[in-house]
Amino acid sequence: MTVQPKKQFIIASRLSTCVISLGLINPGSNAKESYELEPLIIGATRTERSLESLGISADILRGTDLEQRMIRDLRTSFMDVGGVFAPSDEALASTADITIRGNSGTRVLSMVDGVKTNSAIFSAGRFMAGASGFNLDRVEIVRGPQSTLYGSSAIGGVIRLETRRGQGDPTYRVTAEAGSYNSQLLAFQGQGETGNLDYSFHVANQESDNEGVDNEGKMKSYSFRLDYALSDTTTVGIASRGEFTDYSNPGGDLTPPPSDRIQSDTFALSAYLETETDRWSQRATLSLLDEYYRQTGFLYIGDAANLAFEWQNAYNASDSVRIVSGVSWERQEGNDNSFPKSEGDSNAIFAQAEIASGEAIDLVLGARHDDYEFSGSKTTWRANGLWRLSDRFAARAAFGTAFRAPNFFRLFSTSSFALGNPNLQPEESEGWEIGLDAYSNSGNFRAGVTYFRNDIENLIVWTPTEGFDGTYENRDIAENYGVETYVDLDIREDWSATFAYTWTESNSTNLAFGSTTRQPAIPRHQFSFSNAIQFGQRISANFGLSYVLDRETFGSLDMDNYLLLRIASRYQVNDALAWTLRVENALDEDYTASESSFSGRIKARGMAAFGGLEWDF
Repeated sequence: MTVQPKKQFIIASRLSTCVISLGLINPGSNAKESYELEPLIIGATRTERSLESLGISADILRGTDLEQRMIRDLRTSFMDVGGVFAPSDEALASTADITIRGNSGTRVLSMVDGVKTNSAIFSAGRFMAGASGFNLDRVEIVRGPQSTLYGSSAIGGVIRLETRRGQGDPTYRVTAEAGSYNSQLLAFQGQGETGNLDYSFHVANQESDNEGVDNEGKMKSYSFRLDYALSDTTTVGIASRGEFTDYSNPGGDLTPPPSDRIQSDTFALSAYLETETDRWSQRATLSLLDEYYRQTGFLYIGDAANLAFEWQNAYNASDSVRIVSGVSWERQEGNDNSFPKSEGDSNAIFAQAEIASGEAIDLVLGARHDDYEFSGSKTTWRANGLWRLSDRFAARAAFGTAFRAPNFFRLFSTSSFALGNPNLQPEESEGWEIGLDAYSNSGNFRAGVTYFRNDIENLIVWTPTEGFDGTYENRDIAENYGVETYVDLDIREDWSATFAYTWTESNSTNLAFGSTTRQPAIPRHQFSFSNAIQFGQRISANFGLSYVLDRETFGSLDMDNYLLLRIASRYQVNDALAWTLRVENALDEDYTASESSFSGRIKARGMAAFGGLEWDF
C-alpha cells in the first residue's frame, strides 16, 4: 500500500458545499466531473491527501462551487459546514468572528495563501469571514487541534484560503450586480497560462446600506497569483489578497453610534520557491501581513504586521512512509492607542510521519516545538489514525495538543480598564475525536458522524481590580464537546443535496468563584441543508437553509433562534452571457446578529434581493 489512497476513496471525497460546479467559463460541466478535478486537501497534513485518508475531520469548499452559488463573502459559505459557526448580520462589512467547535476569535487559525492572518493585535476571523469570494481555488477547514503543524492559535482548527492558479487559455469575466439596500457590485477577474507562466487576478468594488441608522458600507478587494516554472522540478510564485472596508458602526439598541465609522485595510503577500522530485520536495515561503484598523467614534487606531519565513521538506522514505518536516521564523509588530509599538520573534521546528501500515490502516504522528520571545516555549504533538473497515465504512480517531500565545494588547496595554500583563503564559488545550464514515460504491452517497472534545487550561481572561478597571490573567478553564454529522447525496447527475447538523456544548469555568457558564453567542444546535439543481444546459439553482438554535448571550438571556434561507440561480443566455439572481435571508427573518452588555442587541439585515449579469470573454 502507498500513502496515496485508493481510487474509490478519492471519488468519495466529501465536500460540504453543493456539488454541482458550473465552472468559470463552462457552465455545462457536471458534478461528477468536479469530483475528479479536486479530490485532495493540503491543510491537514501539509501534503496532498484525500479527505477520507486523514483520520481527522475536514472539509473543502471549492472556488467553482462558491462562484456557482454567488458567494460574495466567505462568511456565507460557512453556513453549510458542520462544526463551523460564522455569525451573520447579512451586512456588507461584518466584524463577526468564525467559531470552530466552540472556539472563536484568536483560537482559530486563519491563513491566506500561506500567510497567517492572526496578527499581534486583531482577530483573524474578522478578515476571513468578510473576505471576498472571488478568484478562489479552495477554502480548507481542518477541525480540532492543529498546533503541531501551525503553531499558535490552532486550538479549534485551521481555515486555509487558496487563490486560484491559472490554467489553460486566458479567460476573463465581468460581474455586475445591484439590489436591495442600494447595493452595487462590480468585479473583474481573469486567469490563464502563457508559456511557463500561470496567472490569475480579481478586483472588486462593493457598496451597500446595512441595517441601522446611517449605516452604509463599502468594500474594495483584490487578489492575484503568478506561478512560473523554472524547470520540470522547480517553480516560483507570488500571491496576494487584500481588502479595504469603510462602514458605519451599526451599534446596538442601547448605544447606537451613527457617527462612528470603522475603517480597515488588510494586505497579505507570499512568495515561494518549490522543488519536487519523485522522492523529495521542498518549499521555502516568505510572507507578509499588514493590517490597519481605525474606529472614529472611540478614537481607536491600531496597526499590526507579521513577517515570516518557513522551509518545509517532504520525503517519501518508502511506498508507505512519508516524512514532513520544517522550520519557521516569525516577527510580529503592533501598536495601538493603548500601548507603544512592540515587536517580538518566534521560532519553530516541526516533524510529522505519515504511515500506511497496511491496506486497512493509515497513521499520522507529529510533534512541534515553538519558542516565543515574550511568552516562553511550547511543545505540541498529535496522533491520528484511519481504519478502513470495508470498502463502504471507515473509522477514525485523533488526539492532539495546541496552544494560543497571548497577543500584544493583553501583554502590554497601558489602559487602566484593561491593563496588560507581561507575565501571561500561553493557553493550552487537549483535544480528541472519533468518527465513522460511510460511502456507497458508486460514490453518490456519503455520510458520517464525529464526536469531539477540547479542554483548555490557562484561559486568558479579564479580571477586575478596582471599579471598572482590570487586567488579564491566566486563570479559567473551558471545555467544548459535541457531535457533528453530515450526509451528501447525489440524487442524479444534475441534482445533489447536503445536510449537516452540529451539537456543541461550550462551557467555561471561573476558578476564582467555582462557577461554570456557557460561553456566549455560541449555538448549541446548528442545522444546514443545501440543494443544487441543474435544469438542462441553461438554468441552475442553489438553495441553502441554515437553522441556529439556543445561543447564550453575555447575560442570562438566550439570543434569538433564526432560520436563514438563501437562493441563488443563473440563466445562461449563451456561451458568453448569464443572468443571475440571488436572495439573502429570503424568509425575511428578524433576528439578533450579535449582542454585548455595552451596545445591546445588533439587528441583522432583512430580506435582500440582487440581480446581475456575468460576461465571459
